[in-house]
Amino acid sequence: MPTGKELVRAALQFQKVERIPWVPFTGVHVAKLLGMDAESYLKDPDAIVKGVVAAAERYKADGVCSVFDLQAEAEALGCELKWSKNNPPAVVGHVLEGGKSVADLPEFTKDKGRIPQCLEATKKIVDAIGDKTAVFALVCGPFTLALHLAGQTFITDLITAPDKAKEVLDYAAQIVVKMSEWYIDDCAVDAIAVVDPMTSQISPRHFRRFVSPAVEPVIKAVRAKNTLITLFCCGNATKNIEPMMECRPDGIAFDEQVSLPFAKELSEKYKVAVEGNLALTTTLLFGSPLECVNEAKERMAAGGKEGYILSPGCDLPFDTPFYNLEAIGDYVRDGKEPDKNAGYTSLEDALQQCAESGQDLEDVDIVPGRVFIEIVTLDSEGCAPCQYMVEAVKNVQDKYGDKLIWRESLIKSVAGIRRTQKLGVSTLPTMLINNEVVFDNIIPSAEELCKEIDKRL
Repeated sequence: MPTGKELVRAALQFQKVERIPWVPFTGVHVAKLLGMDAESYLKDPDAIVKGVVAAAERYKADGVCSVFDLQAEAEALGCELKWSKNNPPAVVGHVLEGGKSVADLPEFTKDKGRIPQCLEATKKIVDAIGDKTAVFALVCGPFTLALHLAGQTFITDLITAPDKAKEVLDYAAQIVVKMSEWYIDDCAVDAIAVVDPMTSQISPRHFRRFVSPAVEPVIKAVRAKNTLITLFCCGNATKNIEPMMECRPDGIAFDEQVSLPFAKELSEKYKVAVEGNLALTTTLLFGSPLECVNEAKERMAAGGKEGYILSPGCDLPFDTPFYNLEAIGDYVRDGKEPDKNAGYTSLEDALQQCAESGQDLEDVDIVPGRVFIEIVTLDSEGCAPCQYMVEAVKNVQDKYGDKLIWRESLIKSVAGIRRTQKLGVSTLPTMLINNEVVFDNIIPSAEELCKEIDKRL
């Protein structure tokens, strides 16, 4: 039997494999394995190495991601971060706000911010397990990095000042090229994963106009070094799966909001592998081992043994139970089925218990002269599209004062899942105004949001 590394590389090269490879995107969940919080973990290269290696062994992974933090590049360029105990950090201070341009940014070098720690940890992971396990180096995609740098105005600039937006995107692409080359030259990784979650928030027309030209030099640079490359997008990226494949990476990854059979059809057309897309919360976080393995079986049947890698839809929630990931690893690697009578709580049971205990999120009364905004997210602390949808509301909050009430409803809780079911929300992030879906998986500009609020006032 080939090694896990050989299986992953073969799948990304669209070759038939003996066994479907399994790559859990463990992210800061690994910190929990070590009894650490996310902030301490991401600032300690030795902890990153210890955690990723331990997760690879415990979950029988064929491939691993070295450092799952999409804010490291932005931090090195001067953006302010807000740290969390259970999530990667979030960008809260955008360095290009206030009239600055890319010419004002500092030189991007290996010694800035946490870049040295990222490279050090990745190199040690490759040295420790890279002979048998594929190692992916994650870099922040150009579109998401541009938004980190410029903030909410970048979304508006795509429409009103496209040349300005393109300048920031071109700059971001150069940063992604540099990071990719450092990971390849200094660490000898097997693949570069360009993670660009914000691209789920734009139309295919804008993807082809802005994102594709920014991704092209990255793919070209990685290919020039004989390394594999994947594109990774969160959210309901269905409309942009084909534009992503048109960029001709070796593979693309997406979450559970995208139909795997739909993506697989396009995969066959373009000969681009697909990775995904086990449900993060409803299955991996709140399901039982049996539910996790059953969903893995469904994904593997749809993905097949050519051009497919089984993985979560995105990086795992911090509190994902160890036993669920162990069950998937046991099944994928050894065909071992979970014990049906093991006594683990199923999602259905958890939802029922939540209803019986009265822990549901309360309804908010809609009254004349006020507007209630509810943003349904995975978690704005760790999900970039969710973060920027929440930020869109915060940016207009002062204008309306006590006329505007808002809250974030996270599906990382059973009560949050029940709330989404009650609201009929199927994609994330979604913004409701007065309990009506208004912005579904699309980040509004300040003007668009104010227009919808004013209409209801």
